[in-house]
Amino acid sequence: MAYVFQFISNLEYHYFTKKWERTGWKKPDQTEIDFVRENVTIIFKSFERQKMAKRLYRNIQSYYPGIRVIIADDSSKPLDLQDDSLQVIQLPFNSGLSLGLNRALEKVETPYVMRMDDDELLTVKTCLGAQVKFLEMYLEVDLVGFCTLTAIRCMNPDEEVSRFTSFSMKGAPKPLLIPHMTQIDGNHFVMGKVPNLYVARTDKVRSIGWDENIRMLDHQDFFWRAAGNLVSVIALGTAVFHYHNPFQRHYQKYRQDVEKDREYIKQKRKCEEWS
Repeated sequence: MAYVFQFISNLEYHYFTKKWERTGWKKPDQTEIDFVRENVTIIFKSFERQKMAKRLYRNIQSYYPGIRVIIADDSSKPLDLQDDSLQVIQLPFNSGLSLGLNRALEKVETPYVMRMDDDELLTVKTCLGAQVKFLEMYLEVDLVGFCTLTAIRCMNPDEEVSRFTSFSMKGAPKPLLIPHMTQIDGNHFVMGKVPNLYVARTDKVRSIGWDENIRMLDHQDFFWRAAGNLVSVIALGTAVFHYHNPFQRHYQKYRQDVEKDREYIKQKRKCEEWS
């Protein structure tokens, strides 16, 4: 099943790429490439999926040649990937997502950072340069989330992201600085939580960071703590391809081992209520 899933997801990625290109979407031109390369570093965490990590790195470089990429890897075998534009941070086995992202973020020197996962790919509709320019124009916004096209169901990315409209972060330690679902411009709306795929001001992400006591379930906790400290929006009309393969049993054994995370987060919330 894993190979069937991979085959179908590959077909879907190429199908939608060609479909979008026929309607006028294109890869970045040299002006955008230079702008993004100067201002953005892409970070992601890799674990036991070397082919995915390598595929994503090649994908990133095909869109933005020379852009700085930092990969935190805690696989059983070190990630076999080298390039002038790449830094791999090798960590002890199964160190966890939060620790890896923090170590990668420490190395970022650009004003903006893009956070991805190793089972994603940029598309002609990602429009990274446009989102960075949006952040430069709207200084009250700190983080822009991208919509996802998820294999193999491939819902309209704008429709798929609609499930995040319920995350108003009501009950978070601080209220949102700008109310949930406030429209900033034609296609950017404030959301308490966006997909775990975004570009943001580096200093703002550093001010939140990831709780290293949480190995895998970082998503809700990050935006819970970000509430009242930074403003997140979703960029409708964007698309990043997500092809997470649920049939990779070895990976899933570690990915689904989250009971300690759940218990820690539960106790953490209780302490916040008492403080």
